[in-house]
Amino acid sequence: MKIAEKYLICIILVIVALIQLYHSQFDRLTPWKGGGFGMFSTNKRANITVVGYASNGDSLIIKVVASNLDVPISKSFLSSTNNFPTKRKLEKLGHLIVNSHLSPVKLEIPNNIDSTSAAIIQRNQRFYDTIYLPKYYQSPEIAKSENAIKVDSVKITLYETDFFEEGFLFKKRFLDEIQAAKLVDKLK
Repeated sequence: MKIAEKYLICIILVIVALIQLYHSQFDRLTPWKGGGFGMFSTNKRANITVVGYASNGDSLIIKVVASNLDVPISKSFLSSTNNFPTKRKLEKLGHLIVNSHLSPVKLEIPNNIDSTSAAIIQRNQRFYDTIYLPKYYQSPEIAKSENAIKVDSVKITLYETDFFEEGFLFKKRFLDEIQAAKLVDKLK
């Protein structure tokens, strides 16, 4: 019993390190996070992309950002979802986006993108012209005055990005895809 008391802190740290190592290797925990055990770090990174679908069939790019006021998406929830994107968190994120207004913002495309990406953007100019940010409005009238819209559903795609030293290359690997739609009111 005295050994356990004497080494309790060390035992707890080893258990936390093993749990973090397990989740960073076999689950979706970002290895850079997880209790400061940097010795398990890699330069892999989880990426979340969101596409919204309006009632008229249009698709649009949604940039997921958090609000200082925790509406519609809190900073702590978004940070937690980026660092450890579980299916439950991604579904919740999808429902937060679907149930919020989306404010249009002009997309600024950097000058140093590769030629393949530039060609895709050029062919789909209308799709890449504007992105939408989830935003809370106190009334639908204010949202309408700022051209904010709502979508009927979203598709959240989760990728893992690996970075390589040689030629500063990166590779994205598909991990999961989540669909979230507005809940239909049964009373209507």
